[in-house]
Amino acid sequence: MSDTERQALLEKLTRYVSDEVLGEQDATDLTTTTPLLEWGILNSVETARLTVYLRQEFGVRVPPMQVNAEHFKDLESITDLVTELRLGTR
Repeated sequence: MSDTERQALLEKLTRYVSDEVLGEQDATDLTTTTPLLEWGILNSVETARLTVYLRQEFGVRVPPMQVNAEHFKDLESITDLVTELRLGTR
């Protein structure tokens, strides 16, 4: 995956979390390294919704064992996971 494709993926994920999880009011402090779990942005329900979005938008199924703090700690980590799943390296 090229840097341009990775950046586009990261932007889509950021937009999703900003619009669907936080809402416009709370999204002002969101960055690609915002600790999503630590700050309580992602909880079990939002994580489940996000995995559905990843399947629908990017065509990847996240195995249950990979739905963990390492892969969902921030938008950069989620982008890396999606990239690896798309390449079949996970």
